[in-house]
Amino acid sequence: MRTLGILLAASALAFTAMSFSNDGFSKSKNEVIEESFRVGEGGTLKIETDSGAIQVVSHNSDTVDVRVERKGKSRENMTISFDHDGDDVRVKGDKKGIGVFNWGSSSVKFIVKVPNRYNVDLDTSGGSIVIAALIGEVEAYTSGGSIKLGKIVGDVNVKTSGGSIKVDDVAGAINAKTSGGSIRISMSRQPEHDSKLSTSGGSVTAYLKSDIAVDLSASTSGGRVSSDFNVDGSVRRTSIDGEINGGGPKLVLRTSGGSVRVEKL
Repeated sequence: MRTLGILLAASALAFTAMSFSNDGFSKSKNEVIEESFRVGEGGTLKIETDSGAIQVVSHNSDTVDVRVERKGKSRENMTISFDHDGDDVRVKGDKKGIGVFNWGSSSVKFIVKVPNRYNVDLDTSGGSIVIAALIGEVEAYTSGGSIKLGKIVGDVNVKTSGGSIKVDDVAGAINAKTSGGSIRISMSRQPEHDSKLSTSGGSVTAYLKSDIAVDLSASTSGGRVSSDFNVDGSVRRTSIDGEINGGGPKLVLRTSGGSVRVEKL
């Protein structure tokens, strides 16, 4: 009899757990939204979202293909809207019910394919940003996440309030700022405009092609500064100011708590 009672109790618990799962309390559901827009090269993708990671890749097509993956409460508490105007596409993610109880363990991810020659302007209040190889201008901002870019042919302006920044290769000017993370970039082509990399808490590393000519200004408040290039100017333990390869646009490197390195590609 005791064994039978235990089996009945176990069955009841299993039934209760199944009921909660079927009601959606213990099993979160996923939702996918997909849209495609025909555009021409040189347009701009603009994403503004209250939350969510963003991933952008380029393809040999004249379309912008958007895939939004929503999980958990974000299916109910975030509205996704699209706007297509000529060659430009705009995506917005508006979150309501900001409280912890309403939002819960939700997640949102934007995955977008754009033409090879296209501009992107991305802004998320919470999530990482990844952009693959692209020919165009890049604007990217996140309030809480890392930023990683592939090979970008064009000017880059990126900022994060809490994460690292990495750019595999930029053929153009770059401005990168983080409030808490390291910055690492490679520059393979002579920039036409000034560039600046700054962090409040991490190292800064710039890899430059051997013939790039810049006016270097590098300093740290809590580390060392080093350069593989001969610098015509002032070279100190915590700062370097001078010309590389005869000088050119400014390259400013700043950190409040880490090292600064300028190395040859």
